[in-house]
Amino acid sequence: MNWIRALSGRLSITARITAGSFVVALLIAAVAVVGIRAGVSVILDNATVTLLEHDAEPFTQQVSKNPRDIDTVPGEGQYVAIVSPAGKVVMTSLPKSLRPFGRIQLANHETISKVSTPERDYTVRSAPVVRADGVWHIVTARSGDANELVLGRLSAALIVGAAALVGFFALASFILARAALRPVNVMRRQADQLARQQSGTERVAVASGGRIAGDQERRAAAPELLEVPPVRDELAALAVTLNGLIEGLRASADREKQLVSDASHELRTPLAVLRGELELAELDAGDPDALLSDNRQAQQTVLRLSTLATNLLELSRIDAHGDRGSASWPELENELAAAIDRMRQASAVRRIPCTIDFEVSDVPTHRAVALSGQEFGRVVDNLISNSITAIGAAKGAGTVTARLGHDESSVCLSIVDDGPGMPSDFVPVAFDRFTRVDAARNTTTGSGLGLAIVAGLVDAAHGEIRLTSTPGEGLTVDITLPFTSH
Repeated sequence: MNWIRALSGRLSITARITAGSFVVALLIAAVAVVGIRAGVSVILDNATVTLLEHDAEPFTQQVSKNPRDIDTVPGEGQYVAIVSPAGKVVMTSLPKSLRPFGRIQLANHETISKVSTPERDYTVRSAPVVRADGVWHIVTARSGDANELVLGRLSAALIVGAAALVGFFALASFILARAALRPVNVMRRQADQLARQQSGTERVAVASGGRIAGDQERRAAAPELLEVPPVRDELAALAVTLNGLIEGLRASADREKQLVSDASHELRTPLAVLRGELELAELDAGDPDALLSDNRQAQQTVLRLSTLATNLLELSRIDAHGDRGSASWPELENELAAAIDRMRQASAVRRIPCTIDFEVSDVPTHRAVALSGQEFGRVVDNLISNSITAIGAAKGAGTVTARLGHDESSVCLSIVDDGPGMPSDFVPVAFDRFTRVDAARNTTTGSGLGLAIVAGLVDAAHGEIRLTSTPGEGLTVDITLPFTSH
């Protein structure tokens, strides 16, 4: 069977369907030919027996009346013999090959037998006629040549017809398979065209030095998605699934290009600043105080670059969707308290007078969320740090409160501040990478990745995040993290 699997693995789907249909049709045709031939043979045998009964009927009547006066003459092709109770043949038209009667069974009941002679085969019937003087026997016979001739010609006709039907069935299967798989071939060609044009588009984008030119070239030269067949069948469902995959891959590629472009832009500025600060430090080599100031500024720029690189690596790790670990309710409580302590220290170091407090539900639970304690702390750190920055930039002082609770299905985290809030037009894009609000909530040290990291971690844990902003009054961030099933 291994060679069958190996051979079928080298054949196309159309060839496999055609070959399978041919084998099935061949088996059905063989069974049909054998069955029809056997049925016709039985019919012919029954017809022969009926003829033998008709041949014997007039002789049976005469023997019943007077066996000594038989004037009925067998017709052409009729083989009849009358045997007396003493075993004497009173009358016979049987061929010599059927004589003597030793091969013919004479019994007190009707018998049907097949007798083969060197010349031909016969069907012989023996029927008793009971009289007062004993039991007489009427023997009739018919040659099987006619039946064999009919069966032979019928078999030849059946074989020819079955071969024609099998060939027609195989051809029809091939045509139907090709027709059924035509949409698949169309989708394959479209996918190949999309792949080739996408590859060409990327080369155009590189040659033009920008993402926009590549996107315009792609949209102008390539179809956006695979064509969905009008009939809503399995192929249409496959096309819809593949289109979803293409859209996801395209969106991922676009995000990657956007990330590379934005990261290049974000890195270009601090690198240029760092280069200028180093050149200025070289000019101030003879002035220790100026050199120290230039060195401190360069350190701040390097710190900004380090923070940006760290955030980019964090986003890359989140996108990899690796094993995120889990955290139980006590771990979340401890991590929240630790994050509050860190943010209080950060507020003091940055000299922003903020009151930072937290509230935790007093109802414990043994369930966990699909987020490690360290990642949960990163979420809290980023959100409270953003609130501190916004308060310091706008008001100089304020309050930040973190609330941690849970219901039957999820953990709920809320970060509430009384800062300036966010503009309504910024809320929909707040979680996009490298996006910043206006000066009310922006500093020169921000990279626009904090909320993107928070959104990525929450999404990786299958949670939800929602912003509620009232400009001039404050910002509320609500996060829902579902409990894991185990």
